[in-house]
Amino acid sequence: MLQILNFSEYANDEEVSYLTTLLLYHLVERCGGSLQFTVEDVTQIRASLATKMVQIQLGNEVRLRIIDRVPELQ
Repeated sequence: MLQILNFSEYANDEEVSYLTTLLLYHLVERCGGSLQFTVEDVTQIRASLATKMVQIQLGNEVRLRIIDRVPELQ
């Protein structure tokens, strides 16, 4: 089951996976070097992945959005 929908003409799925790691690092760094969540948070996020997914668009900017999962990917 896909969790990241790649809408990029500029990067393949492997490059998007690497970029996702870099974006996570950037997010933690912007949050003061620490990002904290509970086991309950993880459980809720994993449950929401049944109906939601992350869409990534690459170009001059990197854009991430949480969108409803398209029916053929459920």
